[in-house]
Amino acid sequence: MPYKVDVYISKAYASLTVKDWLSDSPCVDTKTGTKLEKVAVNHPTTFYVLIGHSNGVGGVTVYETVPNVDPVPSDYEIPLELDETGTITFPKPKRVLQSDLDALRRKGKCSATNRGQ
Repeated sequence: MPYKVDVYISKAYASLTVKDWLSDSPCVDTKTGTKLEKVAVNHPTTFYVLIGHSNGVGGVTVYETVPNVDPVPSDYEIPLELDETGTITFPKPKRVLQSDLDALRRKGKCSATNRGQ
């Protein structure tokens, strides 16, 4: 049984492709029937897709499709990278590196502590 995944596109793109990692083929939006290959995204939107998996692990690849430019894919491991609502966001939110936090602490600009220790 495939995973149901909501793919939230957070900004506009002239052309975007969403692929199922297992089959390496474009996904189809289950609500509209649209094949998600080189589709225009005019404003933030959500696509609803089904993702195949092997041994409980699936994947989604999302990338901007620009003529004469090699795509830079964003790969999402499913279910690991789903948020609590079953959604992934493209582009991936930027994350703070531990080395950046350490540098801020050394400069006295960060008072966050590791509460788990």
